[in-house]
Amino acid sequence: MGCKKEFSKFYERPESLGPPIYQQLEQKGNFKHLLSAVDKAGYKPILSETGWWTLFAPTDAAFERFYQENNINGDDALSDSLATAIVKYALVYNAYREDQLSNYQTTDNTVIAEGMAFKRKTAYYDGVNQQGDDVHSKTIATNRNVLSRASGNVFTNNSNYKEGDNNNKYIPYFTDKFLATKNLTAADYTSFYPNASAFNGFSVANAQVDPTYKNVEAENGIIHAVDRVITPLNSLDQYINRNSQYSDFAKLLDSLRYYSVNAYVTHQNQVATGSSDSVYVKGYDGRLAFSANNENYQTPGVSSFINTLAQKESWSMMAPTNAALAAYRAKILGKYNNTFFGSTPASILIDFLNSHMWPDALWPSQFSTNPNYLEENASISINNVVDKKVLSNGIFYGVNEANKANVFRTVYGVPYLDPKASMTYNAFKDLGTGIKAYTLQPGVRQTILVMPDNVLAAAGWRYNESSASGSNTAWGYKSASSSSYSHSPIHKENIMAMISTGVLLTPTAELTSFAGEGIVETKNGAYIKYKNGKIQTSGTLDTGVDLNITSSDNSSINGSVYYVDGLLSFTEKNVGDQIEKLATLYPANYSLFLQLLKDGGTDVYNETTKAVTGVKTGTDYKYTFFIPSNAAITQAVKDGVLSGNTSTGVLKKTKDLRAPDFELIRKFVLYHIVNGESIASDGKKTDSYLTLLQADDGSPTLLSVSNDPGDLTVIGYHNSNAKVIEAASNQLGNRSVIHSINNYLDYNKN
Repeated sequence: MGCKKEFSKFYERPESLGPPIYQQLEQKGNFKHLLSAVDKAGYKPILSETGWWTLFAPTDAAFERFYQENNINGDDALSDSLATAIVKYALVYNAYREDQLSNYQTTDNTVIAEGMAFKRKTAYYDGVNQQGDDVHSKTIATNRNVLSRASGNVFTNNSNYKEGDNNNKYIPYFTDKFLATKNLTAADYTSFYPNASAFNGFSVANAQVDPTYKNVEAENGIIHAVDRVITPLNSLDQYINRNSQYSDFAKLLDSLRYYSVNAYVTHQNQVATGSSDSVYVKGYDGRLAFSANNENYQTPGVSSFINTLAQKESWSMMAPTNAALAAYRAKILGKYNNTFFGSTPASILIDFLNSHMWPDALWPSQFSTNPNYLEENASISINNVVDKKVLSNGIFYGVNEANKANVFRTVYGVPYLDPKASMTYNAFKDLGTGIKAYTLQPGVRQTILVMPDNVLAAAGWRYNESSASGSNTAWGYKSASSSSYSHSPIHKENIMAMISTGVLLTPTAELTSFAGEGIVETKNGAYIKYKNGKIQTSGTLDTGVDLNITSSDNSSINGSVYYVDGLLSFTEKNVGDQIEKLATLYPANYSLFLQLLKDGGTDVYNETTKAVTGVKTGTDYKYTFFIPSNAAITQAVKDGVLSGNTSTGVLKKTKDLRAPDFELIRKFVLYHIVNGESIASDGKKTDSYLTLLQADDGSPTLLSVSNDPGDLTVIGYHNSNAKVIEAASNQLGNRSVIHSINNYLDYNKN
């Protein structure tokens, strides 16, 4: 008998525990309107029995204010549906004191991040839209982000909807602890709720919690009294679709809707309503940061889902007003005839939308420092915001100026937004080239040369995604004598080399015009030359036809883009071919060195292929030739560095050369060739560089370069030095720059 009494005492209701929520509200006496709403909603039994809720309870004063603001004539005039919405949205699953609400919890209620949470899941959800939309008669918002899979340039969307998840809405709240943890202030709160009562350290949406009636423990939960009635907040999707000033932005988002019929929801809806109409899950293209109608937060780009993550995370979205969108569209889509994105590649629309979507909460005080889904800070300021809201699944900003994505406002955007430069864009976006990352830098000055599609097509080039399979690439080439395209990898390599040649390295705006004369390094390590508006590459030197600039685009924030009328081609001839031409053009500068090459035999030069020993071809290699002038070579003979007449400086005749003479030539030639770097006299590269010569002990040899614009000095061992002769230098060869110098360099390390 004694054991039974002890057992009953252990399990009996604690004396300190108050009555259930409903009964406590009755006893308090100032929640009559709320209780009337609870009765209409059919929630009296729920709030009178066991359970575990948090109730944000509007006082009678809060309801009377709500009725007045919404022209509702008392409790009787409050519709059942609105009463239900108010009650269900005020109810949070599980019971939380104020100090617990700021804690982020896992699904098993383990606290893993104090002060990080500002939302909790409510009992309210929208369910099936019985009126549907303009596409389907009945729809339901997705409760997971849509999945998108890529096959080449083709993307396939798949629904990730989870049956049994009602897509419940979340309610936001703000505590001193949360603000402090997130480095926010009360100003962040009042920025969203300017008409709310003064922030008192604990608010729920625009309502302040009554400090005299909070953390009230009930048998089935905890009560916090609030001074306003809170109706279910819109989702991001609902808000932009219900506000006409963002209708054009909403149309763009809606153009990327994705529907999938769901048998489970269709059956549930049939049981509830008797309708046999199919219900379609509505989401948005998986390439977007998120589906704006999904109430369940997911990390963008991640298919996995953590049930409680929405407690501390939130998406954010900016929507330009219709006027702002029209102005921006006219600016970026001029080459598409200012279309409403309808005729552009889908990626342009997706990039535009993603530039207005944030993967986390964008607070007013952090507006300019928190990056968006494209990992870019906002290009506009908080002063451009005309409307801001904390919504059920995200933070919203209406803006009077569109956010400018780097993919549009930099030089990368010029070919991207030009349908007549699509092949250049396809090369730019290929991550293997590194062009995208480089050209997207808004703070690095750029100069770009673009070969239009018609120029490339006329030369036999095309980009055809459907041809990419197995060992073939999308890049195809057809010679003039061929009737079909070849899509072998070598063609991709070749066109990437040409297009990379058009990305000029001008980070300090050193090139503002092609009207003068100069030499400029390109992204792939090659160089181009220009003079009086004409452009040369190593390839155009083979044909003797310089390129002309046909048009320019100076709209980018980080540089200028020029369109050319021919290929930015590269030579496939060995560098000796160019040296032979230079020996004809500048005999006093190059002819004796050419003689040395030929006299050096096969250890130095192949007269048939024009290949210099040790000089390789291909985009992985770069060289600089510092070629002593005839006068310098004559001096080398006089100094005994090369074989010949030490009095006159005349080289020994070819027929008289022997093994020691050949060795002197080999060392002399190879030491004057920098291995691994192309250097122009542009003032940019100053360092010590490896040469092609190995010392007798097998160690590498070096020479040093001192480089000022138009004044390049080369220094060898024993302080031997030479100046570049500008008038005959900065010549282009196969992955090489060729200079004439006024002295020879000593290669002896000892």
